[in-house]
Amino acid sequence: MAQGNHKLGKSKKSPGSQKKKGGKAVKHKRKGSTKIENNKADIVTSKAINRKNERLVAAKAMNSGTNFFLKDIAERGKSEGQRQNAARDKKQSKPTKLSERLNVRLQKLR
Repeated sequence: MAQGNHKLGKSKKSPGSQKKKGGKAVKHKRKGSTKIENNKADIVTSKAINRKNERLVAAKAMNSGTNFFLKDIAERGKSEGQRQNAARDKKQSKPTKLSERLNVRLQKLR
């Protein structure tokens, strides 16, 4: 029994409650992080799309018949126009009816 002017101290805390709670650390972007790698992939994709769009626009500009002074874009436009013409001609030269396709097959077999 505690008698007299005896002051009792605070009760001891359990070891689990004594652990310090760490605050959130600031995350720094490092050179090789995945966010940057994803951004690089996006940049490469958008550059490829831009190149394709530039070729198509250059082809339209060249095929319009006006004089075009930027040589690199003019060359790209000319080659793209030729590529589109070749693709169109290839598509148009194929036989579309079944009988025509079968005749072509028979000619190949002979």
